[in-house]
Amino acid sequence: MALYCMVSPGGAPGATTTALGVALTWPSPVLLAECDPMGRRVLPGYAADRLSESAGPGLLGLSMVAESGPHARLPLEDYVVSVPGEKPLELLHGVRDPRHGVRLGPLWGRLSEALVARRGDVIADLGRIGGRDTPNDLLRAADTVIMVLRPTLAQVDAVRPRLDALTGLVGERTTVGLCLVADGPYGAAEVERALGAPVLAELPWAPADARVLSDGARPRRTFRTSLLLRSFTCLGRRLRATSSSASTNSGRADEEVLSGAVAAGGGDR
Repeated sequence: MALYCMVSPGGAPGATTTALGVALTWPSPVLLAECDPMGRRVLPGYAADRLSESAGPGLLGLSMVAESGPHARLPLEDYVVSVPGEKPLELLHGVRDPRHGVRLGPLWGRLSEALVARRGDVIADLGRIGGRDTPNDLLRAADTVIMVLRPTLAQVDAVRPRLDALTGLVGERTTVGLCLVADGPYGAAEVERALGAPVLAELPWAPADARVLSDGARPRRTFRTSLLLRSFTCLGRRLRATSSSASTNSGRADEEVLSGAVAAGGGDR
């Protein structure tokens, strides 16, 4: 199906919260993969009181399998857990200790292949990008990459070089867009002009509702119908649209190549 990556420039703009919120409002089965080398947030936060059984070793367990040899089967499904109460949502939780992040390097290439081949969509939280530990293989395999940021001068300044490096890495076949968390003085049009990338969604500044996702806080009765959750639904719709558009364009390009090859073959005859 499709792989969507959520990233950030640093400064905790809310990439993990956004990835989880979009996954919770996804209309079909979806896997949320925590692939931030700096550590997990979902298991000790939102999922803490929802999992009655052990979540297993998660991403670290997969990395140990990858270390056992390049030809060893990567048993992804053995390390995925269902989130009770969220029937379509499954979780591959990340590393607990950031010191284990250095062990993940050999895993990224094989994990990207497994995620792309998996039935159902995948939303991967990669956290801050731009450092030596960035999971570049996952970025290359993604259908869409979303940079989550606050519309402030400091965040825009941090995004610009990372966005340049990202577009150079993924090429034209991957859609790169922005998601703004409305905690800053600038609007979507200004950020788009400054960065030259489309804003796919603007999320409201809603700390109380966001803490339900980031810290496992007790939700209000209106949480499921809140503006924040509705905004995640809209972002998910935009993400699926970008993937469908990319697939259509790719199919048209393949048809053009095939037509050209047939025409060339006819001329030779």
